[in-house]
Amino acid sequence: MLRRVSSLIQNPPAGTALQCALGRRVQLVSLVQALAVAEHLNFRHAASTLGVSQSSVSTRIKLLEQDLGILLFERRHRGVRLTEAGRHFLEHVATGIEHLEHAVRTAGAVARGEQGRLRIGLYSAVVAGFLAELLGQFRERHPAVELQITEGRARDTIREVREARLDVAFIIGVPPAGDCHSKPLWRETLFVALREGHPLTEAEGVR
Repeated sequence: MLRRVSSLIQNPPAGTALQCALGRRVQLVSLVQALAVAEHLNFRHAASTLGVSQSSVSTRIKLLEQDLGILLFERRHRGVRLTEAGRHFLEHVATGIEHLEHAVRTAGAVARGEQGRLRIGLYSAVVAGFLAELLGQFRERHPAVELQITEGRARDTIREVREARLDVAFIIGVPPAGDCHSKPLWRETLFVALREGHPLTEAEGVR
């Protein structure tokens, strides 16, 4: 646990703090240092592992105990021992920091498009062929991204993109203008089957 969280104190964000039940602000770096002391049961060893001075660790732990109003460690000649209150408190702190680490890691993955959810709107007539292959390739390259697909008419899916209920829409025909960015992806030739003698059989194209 310590190896995963000790880097948090190397360059902590300005003002990083957690609100405690007493209304005071407890610095995250103090909690991380307390976890280090709890693991090593020695201020000097904890400071060495974290790359900070022993006096800094000792001062922060003392201030943390004052803010909490509890004794976390019993000081001894060759080290320290966790009090029962300290053990209980730091068990919850460790769980909380694990959750924080997970939140930071997954947020970065979502921001890079490696994880999360992609909401796609499309017209059912274009589900097969090129688009099916495109979505298949996307799933292979980004297995942690959930694809949420909604079928509907072009004007409906475009409206949902504008309202931020969809991330992207695949439509047929002329792309929308204005506040939507669009790009042609592929073209397909369509044929119309008509009965012999139909008036439109002489036309070059059918709209």
